[in-house]
Amino acid sequence: MARAKKKDNLDEICFEEALEKLETIVKQLERGELSLDESLGNFTEGVNLSKVCLAKLDYAQQYIDKILVEEQGKIIEKSLQLQEDE
Repeated sequence: MARAKKKDNLDEICFEEALEKLETIVKQLERGELSLDESLGNFTEGVNLSKVCLAKLDYAQQYIDKILVEEQGKIIEKSLQLQEDE
């Protein structure tokens, strides 16, 4: 029951908060000072947070792709083209 409630809370969390929590978990795991059970619990929460972040980023990209641009009085849809850093 507690796990389901925690998952519901993840659906309501904003991207920045989820990312901050994920970064904190990664730092804790990298230090290696947690017990095995604590590490597994944190790892599970980290995986769930990463899924939330990815879902929110995917939604943001879809939203950007749907932004309508007016060109010569005609409304068209343009996809966002991201370039990789070199």
